Amino acid sequence: MTAKREQTGVFRRYVVEFVGTYFLVLTMCMTIGNGSSNLAPLAAGMMLMALIYSGHHISGGHFNPGVSVASWLRGQLPASDVLPYVIAQFLGGTAAAMQAGFLYTSAGLETIVLQEPDIAASLNAEFLGALLFVYVFLNLTIVRKTTGNLVYGLALGTTYTACIYAFGPVSIGAFNPAVALGFTVANIASWASIWVFMVANFAGSILAVFLSQYLNGPYERKD
Repeated sequence: MTAKREQTGVFRRYVVEFVGTYFLVLTMCMTIGNGSSNLAPLAAGMMLMALIYSGHHISGGHFNPGVSVASWLRGQLPASDVLPYVIAQFLGGTAAAMQAGFLYTSAGLETIVLQEPDIAASLNAEFLGALLFVYVFLNLTIVRKTTGNLVYGLALGTTYTACIYAFGPVSIGAFNPAVALGFTVANIASWASIWVFMVANFAGSILAVFLSQYLNGPYERKD
């Protein structure tokens, strides 16, 4: 019975990551993807905040492959969970993009299509956005002095919003490999540029690990 309960608990974490990533990507595809409002980044940030509050106690509330890899490198996420988390997140992002495409087609709407971006500028923008977001995430979720702070979800949601406002005009503003895949599947970004997001997002996330560890020291488990 104990082993069965543990397996059920593990599977629930993956479901939370799938569902959370799904709704984050769907929100971004439906708002940022049509370029209809300058308030679209607020919708993404608020959705992320709500999802983090609703799922952090189960899975850690990553909804981002870069965050999962960073959490593993910092010692917070078991190695056995990294690949399942990433798969769940990419599947959630893909499913959301397909849903967004259906909604756009059904409503007769059109997505904005990011033309071939300036590679150097987009790499820089996506790298900086991912670095900042993951750095804030790590400092709010694995440092003893800040862990359990009830404003962490608000802080992460506003950080994501700020990143989209600051760097989105350059690269469209993913800062998350699952969001980048979703934008691509939904034809908001081109397949030719997806490598820019993947390289920059993972590189920024990994640098955030070293920066967080340098400033805060090794991760210490509470148990």
